[in-house]
Amino acid sequence: MPNKALHTIEKKTKQLLWSLIGICAGKAPNPPNLPLDFNEIKSVLVIRPDRLGDVLLSTPVYETLKKEFPHLHISALVDNAQAGLLADNPNIDKVFAFDPKQPLNVFRQLRDNHFDLTLTLNKKFSATATFFSLSSGAKIRVGYDHKENAWAHNIRVPVEGPAQHETENNLELLRALGIREIHSQPRLYFSPDETQKVADIMQQFRASSNLPVVLVKSGTRVAKWGWSWEKFKTVIEQLLESAQVWMVNGPGEEAELQAAITSMQKKPQLLPLLSAKELALLMQECDVLLCNHTGIMHLASAVDKPVCVIFKHGEIKRWGPLNSASVVLEERDNDSLSPDTVLNALLKILNTTSNIKVKS
Repeated sequence: MPNKALHTIEKKTKQLLWSLIGICAGKAPNPPNLPLDFNEIKSVLVIRPDRLGDVLLSTPVYETLKKEFPHLHISALVDNAQAGLLADNPNIDKVFAFDPKQPLNVFRQLRDNHFDLTLTLNKKFSATATFFSLSSGAKIRVGYDHKENAWAHNIRVPVEGPAQHETENNLELLRALGIREIHSQPRLYFSPDETQKVADIMQQFRASSNLPVVLVKSGTRVAKWGWSWEKFKTVIEQLLESAQVWMVNGPGEEAELQAAITSMQKKPQLLPLLSAKELALLMQECDVLLCNHTGIMHLASAVDKPVCVIFKHGEIKRWGPLNSASVVLEERDNDSLSPDTVLNALLKILNTTSNIKVKS
């Protein structure tokens, strides 16, 4: 049976299953009057159990809520792999780290807490997020209006609408509640230890203050979503004529990257493995990031640094970088984007944003 037919059957089966769950669970409480009276709200749970970029782009929700309503006790529920991103965030009072291998642990924690309001940020239906919204016990549950779980939320935001960035998709739930003072810039907050570690790296690796620093992340979670290493190599070797190039590696990538660099005539620096927040802080100190469309691109948005990003998949309007000096390049087929095009885009960014002019 073709994959498309199998996918359709799977989708309809899941919809039926969730409809049955809805019948058993009953309807959500009657919707409150809008705009919502936050004087009656004490605790909020924001649910986003997804990947790095999804969690990072949700940070404006916390800032908007806390600045508008300082009395709120705000909790976040995220995948345990992303919980560190929210550490030191003054707008978040508690982080619930969800372990996909032991989901009942968070269920018990939620059951022991009292929430007045939940915000399920997933614009695409998520069974996991819906489960945790129901587990919260909140009387006011806000989420996107999916067929599968329309019964789970008593304030529903239409999925249809003009295409916009994911930060704005997250904030649509707050607008639906009547909140108008919106803070839309993603932000991360850093500890003294993280700041010192990155300062030490800058001191160790920065050979000259007269050259701009380009960070390069060539890897990606799914191989077919990545630009070829040979093209990255060509760009890096030409960049080394007028800039320092530092390679960023992810878990399990270091040995392969080290071998690839060893074979190069002109060699970039390979950085040690860093946490996501340490990497964001490093980006803040450098000039530009070159990468595929992958999660770390959004770290640059959180520290307002430009990116030259290669999109082989995904919606640019929804997932593109936020810094205005960034450049998005597409390679939707197998081999259309040349190293020269990428190099010229990088040099243009550097000559626009760096205090040091580089050779074109």
